[in-house]
Amino acid sequence: MASKTDSDNAKSKVGFGLDADDSPVADAGSKKKAKPKAAPKNTAKTAKATKKTQKAKGRKRSDPTSVIPKVVSNRMIRRVGIFSGLPTLLAFLTIPTSYFVTEQGWIDFPSTVVLMTSVSFLGLGLVGVSYGIVSASWDEDIKGSWLGMSEFKLNLGRIQERRRIQKEQRKRLKADAAKADSKSAPSDLADSNAATTNPESPSDLEPQEQSADL
Repeated sequence: MASKTDSDNAKSKVGFGLDADDSPVADAGSKKKAKPKAAPKNTAKTAKATKKTQKAKGRKRSDPTSVIPKVVSNRMIRRVGIFSGLPTLLAFLTIPTSYFVTEQGWIDFPSTVVLMTSVSFLGLGLVGVSYGIVSASWDEDIKGSWLGMSEFKLNLGRIQERRRIQKEQRKRLKADAAKADSKSAPSDLADSNAATTNPESPSDLEPQEQSADL
């Protein structure tokens, strides 16, 4: 009778704040033990990777060439609006003005001349976008001239120099990759030659071992 009551009491305790694993009955009946969780591997590598990414982000943010100052960007927008907006506006006004002039009988413009004039103004508007950006002064303290011819020459030289540097860097990377491939090729050939000169394998040694046993 005492054993039955003890088992009943143990069963009743399970569920009143105790789990089945904490009860003595469950401990006695269960043979499996909870395995400890494996620690995450490569913690040092992940920490180094995160540090590298943080450093790269910090460099990108601190790099003055990656972000255009607000003064320079406003200057560019203003010049684009002048050198691109005015020709585009004239392109849209060419057709109605020519129609008005011909209706008044002042001058009879041919339709081909009107279309060519409108298209040329549109082309000037497209060119004005790039010219307004390049002709602006990229220095915060220097406003630059109104036409921006000297600034255009200076900034164009900067762009060409930057492209030349990028080409040289690409050539260097290609040369380094070619050198690395040329260095790795002899080692691969040596490994292949060693494999061919020493063709011993476990399958070749098995008959000798069997004959020794006999």
